[in-house]
Amino acid sequence: MTRADEQLQRLLIAFPTMADEHKLTFDELAALVGTDAKTLRADFHALDRDDTPAGFVEGVQLFVGSNSVSMRSSHFKRPMRLTRPEVASLELGLGMLEQELPVDERHQVTNVRARLREIAVRPVDTVVEKWKTSAPADAASTLAVEPARDDEWEAVVVLHRAIERHHVVQLTYQRSNDTESTVRRVRPYAMVRADANIYLVAFCERNDTLRVFRLDRVRGAVETSDPFELPADFTVESVLQQGHVFVQDAPAAESLVVRYSPAVARWIAERERGEWHPDGSLLVHYPLADESWAIRHVLQYGPDAVILAPERVRQAMELVLQRALDELPA
Repeated sequence: MTRADEQLQRLLIAFPTMADEHKLTFDELAALVGTDAKTLRADFHALDRDDTPAGFVEGVQLFVGSNSVSMRSSHFKRPMRLTRPEVASLELGLGMLEQELPVDERHQVTNVRARLREIAVRPVDTVVEKWKTSAPADAASTLAVEPARDDEWEAVVVLHRAIERHHVVQLTYQRSNDTESTVRRVRPYAMVRADANIYLVAFCERNDTLRVFRLDRVRGAVETSDPFELPADFTVESVLQQGHVFVQDAPAAESLVVRYSPAVARWIAERERGEWHPDGSLLVHYPLADESWAIRHVLQYGPDAVILAPERVRQAMELVLQRALDELPA
């Protein structure tokens, strides 16, 4: 005896196929559905005779001939709504993309994610679950992404204006290894996007040298009326190397030397220039931006990246790893 759920599944496969292919024989359609012509013909006759299976949608006109079958309906020509797993997968991908984008481009992905939640199939309450209090449909399937702070947006406007007018800016900035922010006067030269971040390239009057400042670490920016002149020899390329932002605090001759194991060397070589070794490892020299950056960069590769020089950075890495081991439960 034919089960109603199996019959419904065959018809739900057959109907969209018939909407796309108007001249199919029973044998051709049955092959596409995954059954035989006799079973499929019986399904159609049952639908026409008994109005089964349950869930039949009115407005579907079925024409069964001696060797062919056709239908007239617009229902199966409409785009299907996304299922909950499909929405969850897209949310995950878009959420990760939103985290990687600079703050001035995240609003585009945010709008797409909002629209995606609108067209998603809503969960259907069953009799058993109706008594439960469920969260909104979009709450459980979204990946939280920290939005740009208001002061971050305000800083973008102020800095762009100051760059155009060549005005000194009073910058409130908090470095990655500082617990409190500090105020300094800077001469903004340019804003650069690299490493999925936005950087301000500016001359720091306090340190009397060129510096780069990550926008997400800026806590405030105030444009002053004090003018400055952009150096004639300044170029953005002078602070970029292979797409990365570097302004050295250390002597120019000092480099960070990292050896990548064969497990990751191929992917590193796609972004960095290095020296290949016979064992398949890759040796890369970086301008040493700062020690904390070097440690963060190498840690993300786990045992597949080792600092060879300078020695003080290598020792600092060993100290970080030892502290992590000390915090593990005995």
